[in-house]
Amino acid sequence: MKISSETYDQLNKLLQKSFDCNAIADNFAYNIDYMRYPNIGDIYHHSFAHAFPAFADRISPIMIELNARPIRIGLADHTEEYRSLYDVFLNNDLMVEDYRDTIKKTIEVAELNDDYEVKIAMENFLNDFLPYVKQADIWRNKAQQYSEDPDNFDVHFKDFTTFIEVVE
Repeated sequence: MKISSETYDQLNKLLQKSFDCNAIADNFAYNIDYMRYPNIGDIYHHSFAHAFPAFADRISPIMIELNARPIRIGLADHTEEYRSLYDVFLNNDLMVEDYRDTIKKTIEVAELNDDYEVKIAMENFLNDFLPYVKQADIWRNKAQQYSEDPDNFDVHFKDFTTFIEVVE
């Protein structure tokens, strides 16, 4: 293995976090669909929730190139019920910040262990993740603004999705 064991462990934690965020985001999407907001549910699920496994697919090749075997650490169940779009998007924003912190922790660990290839790759990854950070913030803000008129939020959700690509 061409990286330290500490960086290896942290990369596997980031992989786990990627899949965990996908599971959390899927639960958000299911709640949105259950509340009957089809536009939000479709865009959120396909454009945002599905991004997290793709993020994992950016991490694992770096590990392979450095002779480190990625592992799939188990995930918790995510069965929480949300009663409002604001609750969903507030928690989505918190999830995104936690993921961002995990990326930054990976950068720190790599730097402390002189694993510069990982540090540089994760810095690039963090920059590529920033549109998702901004998008989560916008959605949380708009969900709060439209808390009295969530049907109108559903109608205009695509208009509020400006920092990430809308997958249809």
